[in-house]
Amino acid sequence: MKIKAAVLRKYGAPMPIEELELAPPREHEVQVKMLACGFCHSDLSVWQGHIPQDIPMVAGHEACAVVEKVGPGVSKLKPGDRVIGCWMVPCGHCYQCRRGHPNLCETAMPFFQAGNLLDGTSRLTDKHGKRVGLGSFIAGFATHSVMPETGAIRVPDHIKLPPEQLCQLGCSVATGWGSVVNVAGAREGNSIGVWGCGGIGLNAIRFAALRHCHPIVAVDIEASKRDLALEFGATHFIDNSQTDPIPVIKELTGGAGLEFAIEAIGDPGAQVQAWWAIRSGGTVITIGIPPIDSTTNLPLFYAPLHAKSIRGTLYGETHPTEDLPHLMEVMNTGVLKTDKLVTRLIRLEELDEVRRAMLAREVKGRWVIKYD
Repeated sequence: MKIKAAVLRKYGAPMPIEELELAPPREHEVQVKMLACGFCHSDLSVWQGHIPQDIPMVAGHEACAVVEKVGPGVSKLKPGDRVIGCWMVPCGHCYQCRRGHPNLCETAMPFFQAGNLLDGTSRLTDKHGKRVGLGSFIAGFATHSVMPETGAIRVPDHIKLPPEQLCQLGCSVATGWGSVVNVAGAREGNSIGVWGCGGIGLNAIRFAALRHCHPIVAVDIEASKRDLALEFGATHFIDNSQTDPIPVIKELTGGAGLEFAIEAIGDPGAQVQAWWAIRSGGTVITIGIPPIDSTTNLPLFYAPLHAKSIRGTLYGETHPTEDLPHLMEVMNTGVLKTDKLVTRLIRLEELDEVRRAMLAREVKGRWVIKYD
């Protein structure tokens, strides 16, 4: 079938909106119509070439869609079901999956990086019949796509949230939740700082607040993000463009430093600040992905002396098929404030505008593509 999609053909350049051919779903796959797709900072990193992937491809990984057609062998979904797309589809039998780390699935990762589905092929071709990659098992920057059945998490009928909120479950909500709950294991009274108040950072702040952490220090170089960070539960906000956060954090914590520092930007400078802001025995949790050719200058002389640790995490250790249904129920109560997180709805044709705005640090919360 003919679909419309934004195709990444050259890093750092506008993505043309093209008519592509979408092949039908194969065994254990579903064809979907996109309802909404958020624009994540990692989408920007892919677009700019900071996270290299095979191109041409259709990116977009934070999506809510509705099933239109199912392939052979599909048993858990039917046409009309709303689904959340997952950009990591665990196989259940590799080394990582067997050890409880489905977010690191070794079977799925090569297909993810190549822009293929689980049989090693894409479902997209352009007008010349040339292959186009189907990014992140989702290709959310397209009107329609094909997903693995196990990567399409059904939204129960009783959940009436709009797709622009539901799509955030695919990345920002789950990653922010997982960084605080799964990785930090944060509980009441733990001190925590979050560098970067974008979609993932705000969700990390929100879950830290729901866990009654204190203080919760939000750090960002844009003062315009203060109000949203405080609304999501930060007890303090530091404008990193004007104030060195480390002395302020030391004062807030009686000179000790934070127990947990979540770096949600992927900036080497922020990673260094987070390192100096934690106390002895503290942990820096890195969510953000810096450019592949960057390095972070950390004084690891202090790592053994202060027993500090750095913990990378992908997807916040989320188990999609197990955790997303539970997070949907929590989101449905309104306590996660996902309605406040969506600050602008855009059309597919406006993708370059969000890229320019994000590069200029003008985006607050999440900008979301809303499909007709």
